[in-house]
Amino acid sequence: MVCKTFLCIVAALGFVSCAPHRTDSVSGTIETDEVHVASRYGGRVEKIFAREGDGLKAGDLIVQLEASELQARLDRANANLQELIAGPRPQELAAAKSQWEAQVAELDLARREAKRSEQLLATHTISPEEHDRTANRVQSLEKSVAALKSQYDLLVAGTRSERIAQAKADVAELETQVREMRIYSPTNTILEVLSVKVGDVIPANREVATLVLANDIWVRVYVPETWLGFLKVGGAAKIKVDSFPDKTFNGVIEQIARVAEFTPRNVQTTEERIKQTFGIKIRLDAVDELRPGMSVDAVFPSVPEHTR
Repeated sequence: MVCKTFLCIVAALGFVSCAPHRTDSVSGTIETDEVHVASRYGGRVEKIFAREGDGLKAGDLIVQLEASELQARLDRANANLQELIAGPRPQELAAAKSQWEAQVAELDLARREAKRSEQLLATHTISPEEHDRTANRVQSLEKSVAALKSQYDLLVAGTRSERIAQAKADVAELETQVREMRIYSPTNTILEVLSVKVGDVIPANREVATLVLANDIWVRVYVPETWLGFLKVGGAAKIKVDSFPDKTFNGVIEQIARVAEFTPRNVQTTEERIKQTFGIKIRLDAVDELRPGMSVDAVFPSVPEHTR
């Protein structure tokens, strides 16, 4: 049967209000979210563990990079940390103590000599210059004893906690860099695009692969303002796709736009108001039949017939 008019009213909803077509549905395209994985540090692609189109689970290895210098730096940082934690060796402590005690003995001798020089000076047996030399020697040895005692005490106290904390931070930073040489799938995904091959040298933050979230598909449709009062977040939607004309898929309204689209700046008449549309985001159940890019028709059971 031919339509009475050759031109059907094309609504902003994306469907044609002509008799042979449904007027209770709106059309859209299935979309999904993507994840672009990369390493924050550069390296050479050593191995590839997945192919385009592979389904991946959280933690599945995709690409392994190689940077030998990072492992060498990590080994050196770990060795430095262990040395700081261990502190001085017993032999070092014994040597420092012996130097200190030897200097103490020399100071005692110098003090006795200085005391005798005072007696000799009183009887004019030695000159004042000789007495001054013995006194100055005592003062010099006292400073040396204090310095050696401080060195020994520092060795006994061990490494400062701040230096150990700094060394641990250096190790943690390098461990992070080494971990970044292995690129994993963050969740259940499908490897859509693999951007590298074995042997490639990639810089920091260069995209290695594009992943599609396997369990995260949705469709955005646009409904007229007259439907808006019957729709709410969490409400049901029924989805039809051309590939499975006899099957209906379930969806849930996840978002309703708060701002109308395709709206004139100043709406003056009822005819103009019905042209306003609002975007609706419908989250779909992740089923094997649905693919991003499919065209769909969405029906909202909560919208009464008289408003369609």
